[in-house]
Amino acid sequence: MKKTSRTRKSLLYALLSSSLLWHLPMTANAADEVASTPEQTAAETDSSQREFILEGIEVTDERLKEEGYIAKHSTIGTKTDTPLSETAQSISIITREQMNNRGVTNFAEALGYTPGVTSLFHSGEGQTYGLNIRGFSYDGAYNNGSSRLGSYYASDFDMYSLERVEVLRGPASILYGAGSPGGIINNVSKRPTTEPLREIQLQTGSSDKFSGALDLGGPLTEDGKLLFRLTALKSKEDLYTDSSTKEHSFIAPALTWKPAENTSLTLLSYFNKDDLKGTTEELYRRNYLPGSSFYGSGISSKTYFGEGDFDRAIRNQSQIGYILEHKINDIWSMTQTASHFHTSMTQRGVTADSLDSANQTISRSTKATGRYGSSDSIDTNFQAKWSSGAVTHTTLLGFDYQEGEYNWRWGGGSAPDLDLSTMNYGQAITMPAYSYITAGKTKQNGYYLQDQLKFGGRWTAVLGGRYDRYDNIFRNVSNGTTTITDQNAFTGRAGIVYDAGNGVMPYISYNESFEGQGGSDRHGKAFKPTTGQQYELGVQYEPKKMNARFTAAIFDLRKQNVLTTDPVDTFFQIQTGEVASKGLELEANMQAFKGVNLTLAYTLLNNKITKDSDAAKVGRRTENVPRHSASLWLDTVKPGDTAEGWSFGGGLRYIGSRYNYYNTRKFGGSVLTDAMVRYDTNGWRYALNVTNVFDKQYVVSSADYWAYYDSVDTGRKVTLTATYRW
Repeated sequence: MKKTSRTRKSLLYALLSSSLLWHLPMTANAADEVASTPEQTAAETDSSQREFILEGIEVTDERLKEEGYIAKHSTIGTKTDTPLSETAQSISIITREQMNNRGVTNFAEALGYTPGVTSLFHSGEGQTYGLNIRGFSYDGAYNNGSSRLGSYYASDFDMYSLERVEVLRGPASILYGAGSPGGIINNVSKRPTTEPLREIQLQTGSSDKFSGALDLGGPLTEDGKLLFRLTALKSKEDLYTDSSTKEHSFIAPALTWKPAENTSLTLLSYFNKDDLKGTTEELYRRNYLPGSSFYGSGISSKTYFGEGDFDRAIRNQSQIGYILEHKINDIWSMTQTASHFHTSMTQRGVTADSLDSANQTISRSTKATGRYGSSDSIDTNFQAKWSSGAVTHTTLLGFDYQEGEYNWRWGGGSAPDLDLSTMNYGQAITMPAYSYITAGKTKQNGYYLQDQLKFGGRWTAVLGGRYDRYDNIFRNVSNGTTTITDQNAFTGRAGIVYDAGNGVMPYISYNESFEGQGGSDRHGKAFKPTTGQQYELGVQYEPKKMNARFTAAIFDLRKQNVLTTDPVDTFFQIQTGEVASKGLELEANMQAFKGVNLTLAYTLLNNKITKDSDAAKVGRRTENVPRHSASLWLDTVKPGDTAEGWSFGGGLRYIGSRYNYYNTRKFGGSVLTDAMVRYDTNGWRYALNVTNVFDKQYVVSSADYWAYYDSVDTGRKVTLTATYRW
């Protein structure tokens, strides 16, 4: 097995080497070009039609605006403007129109109909989420292609501020550096528009929610060289737990400047504030398990156990960045993306610890936390479109630098008991001092080279490699200890797509990833990064006479160098573990097919431990990840802004059976139903969206490996939205 793996790697690196040895293009004169065959000329003409003359963000914005329900271009898979059909990797795009039709208000809802994404755990309180991609935990944060490295306490970007959500499944370290082998998710912000845009939105619904939003955009000057976009929202709602509320607001100004035809600079910013009062921790309703003193007590998880004058959480976050695009000449162009992100959250609260045997008195404690994070990233790449004989190339040469810092503070103390018969709120609470403080700093710099080759009239190949330097310093300020991780990694990719005609594009690919791994073994030897390796075989189909896109993929994805217990000394760990994920993903998107829009997805996922120092763990399934999941959404909304009159929509989501961490408990599958009714008239849009129509309660995730409860879905959600455009 190891020999086979080395052989595959040797073949990959040989291919990469041959790509790197090709001479880099220089500016060429027409006289220097080799005469083209008619087949070449046709291929080059087709290529030129797809090639943008770097009209900056205007091109990007217009493409996003016109894509409607189905996206067919994205830079997430290659960092070049490559059609999805020519990208040898699974990508899903949730467009603005899809989010509008489904009434999406949070990240979990946006990804609810996406294949390969499971265990969606959304916290309405903290505006954060937890999920797996192809069975592997994902905690990344990408916005407009920039990573928020080390910003572990960041919240979601508000969905109203986004133009689309892009999901790249499988390893992506060649373009983005350290990351989960499952893939990455990139949020794309709303950009300045070339045409005037005016929109206001009012929304109300479950949990006494009310929000107001506006979205403005258009040219600031007559010559169209200066464009703007201003998006903002403010909302207030009750949280699941009694006596708990949340106020949320954001504003996102954006500006595009085009001083010349070949240059574009877009400034993007986002400022967000969340103010939570009451309970700030119970993310969902809880199903208490044996071992918990609340088990069998009959006490609702909605019951508020805290103190209203004390419990509070305030989160502020901001991001400022830019995208600079410049066409140097007929061959070379340059793109630079930079971003600065900062987040802070202070939280204090009284929590319930246990219930006495008489189900009468709750013992409580206090805790206070301070969470702070910041990150800076800059990515510069040069792109060349050139020819070498009968082969046309799109070569990408780039380097990026990322730096993130975080600080976490915790303190705890005692609090007076709560008598359930009198509900004696209003007792004096002492603010606990911080007793545990940690701080960390992560740096990553990478150099990458990628070449996309088109040849033979029907073939598109991609070869690439990247070298990363990854450093992390973790300090336990409380006891003065410091842990340093200093690692480097090389990752590569190879893939090929064949145009079989009539919109059918089969492909095969290999991709690698890595994640930094701190610590050392019992000999004091530092651990190596964990690695991801994936083989994927798929087919994409885009019918010529239909606005539709169909994809199918099978994959074998493995995470290696996973830490396991050292059998010689169980106090230490060794890197002998492996987790394998094999599966099938199907996705279909069709717009206005006989007056119906359709989104269909199915995932078959076998994710389990394949190597471990503890033989009993081998074969164990990953917790909370279903083997089967499927979804179907249908609606009758007309494309774009042409809708008038009534529209209807509905969806089904199937979440298959799952296991807990120890694989000792199995949760049955659940079917959830969503619905939409909409009426459009004279620039107004009125929409009623209902999520989980039949109020189905199911276990979202189990935490029984560290706590005695399961998190259960909070049930039906109703949203009524009125939007006016002029």
